[in-house]
Amino acid sequence: MTNLGLLSILPPVIALALALWKKKIIPALLVGGLLSALLLAPSKWSFVVDYLERVIKVTGDRGNLQLILFGILVGGLIKLMENSGGFKGMIRLLESLNIRTRRPVYFLTWAIGLLMILENYSNIMVNGTTVGSLYDKIGVSRAKLSYFLHSISINWIATIVFNSWGAFYMTLLAGQGIADPFRVVVSAMAMNFYCIISLIVIILTMTFGWNIGPVKKYEAAAKKRVTDDPQPGVTSEEHLADGQPSALASLLVIVPVVVLVATMLIALAVTGGGSMLQGDGTASVFYAVLASIAVLALMVQFRPKAERPEIEKSVYTGMGEFLEVGILLALALALGSLCKEMGTGHYIAGLASGNVPPFMMPLIFFFVSCLISFATGTSYGTFSIMVPLAVPVAEAMGIPLPLMFAACISGGVFGDNTSPFSDTSVITAISAKTGVVEHVEAQLPYALISASIAGVLFVVAGLMM
Repeated sequence: MTNLGLLSILPPVIALALALWKKKIIPALLVGGLLSALLLAPSKWSFVVDYLERVIKVTGDRGNLQLILFGILVGGLIKLMENSGGFKGMIRLLESLNIRTRRPVYFLTWAIGLLMILENYSNIMVNGTTVGSLYDKIGVSRAKLSYFLHSISINWIATIVFNSWGAFYMTLLAGQGIADPFRVVVSAMAMNFYCIISLIVIILTMTFGWNIGPVKKYEAAAKKRVTDDPQPGVTSEEHLADGQPSALASLLVIVPVVVLVATMLIALAVTGGGSMLQGDGTASVFYAVLASIAVLALMVQFRPKAERPEIEKSVYTGMGEFLEVGILLALALALGSLCKEMGTGHYIAGLASGNVPPFMMPLIFFFVSCLISFATGTSYGTFSIMVPLAVPVAEAMGIPLPLMFAACISGGVFGDNTSPFSDTSVITAISAKTGVVEHVEAQLPYALISASIAGVLFVVAGLMM
């Protein structure tokens, strides 16, 4: 490791500044990586080649390549589910329940949110399409619905290790030389305080009817609409047009998800010699997505010819849509590797030692991650910048790595959950049929409560380490 001192923090700081300025994380990571390569290159004329070689090296690592492929292949799995009518089948199945009172509607919202574990776009869209008209019927505002959709989706999916998020976590840790990233991720999820508290706050809000901040005016308007029109919204019969897939098509979502989870658990046990916690997490998620795609492709073959999409084309199209995830992973790994070689984390730890109590570092990393993610609207980008700094700081200051990692994840999710620049905020507004500003107004007070409690818990956890 080369210790560049103060210069070592220049590349990540410039990458962060660019991300905050342009709201684009991939160009920011690219510039940060090139600058790191320039500082480390023995010949300043070859730094671009040195950087490209670094990207190729980290991408070609067996574990990293498996996780990058997993992140891309998930896109193929989701697109094949969509094109084969799986999501529409889920909507038809759930709408056929004809639920009209708050408790079962809320339960249905949770059920859909917990089932759709692969990624948050499909989670939000399927959930919003299914329950939107039901919220109109029970007199709950679309703004409050948007809060439920977004917070259940992102906070639940961010705690799951069987999806692209879990793969991203393990990739970032593996890139920092962590020998057992799966164990660290599993341990960290129990301390992912923002996500856990956010899910609890949703349950309490549904149970006690809490209306905080701007939600009060949206709820008053929704109740007035129900009073004026006892049957608002689109009925299930209207939504289910003729020619749509039957409820049986929901198996095209349910079965592959079950296969994905089951295959990963089996692979973890096999590669771990009977212990899932000792298993190879990177290989397991890769095997799991391949098995899930294979099972779904076989199921599609038994669909009516008119409802049978081109399997290869669907998978390739979905992979193309998720290619950005693979590029982001590769650039994040390269920058993390370069920061490690420059000694960036150890330099920051040296500055903090004697000046900042170790128990405060999880809170500091959580707070900084919150600011970055809110300003940029990206959780993955925040993780890419903060995790390579958190790992060496944790090692140098004797802080449990799962705790520091959880602080980065919680902070990154906060901004993705609340920022008007977040792509998931836009998707949620579309799904809930409300404005982005209206959604953010409704979301923010609940998220700030959750973040405040999470901050206290990170201090408590720091004191107990």
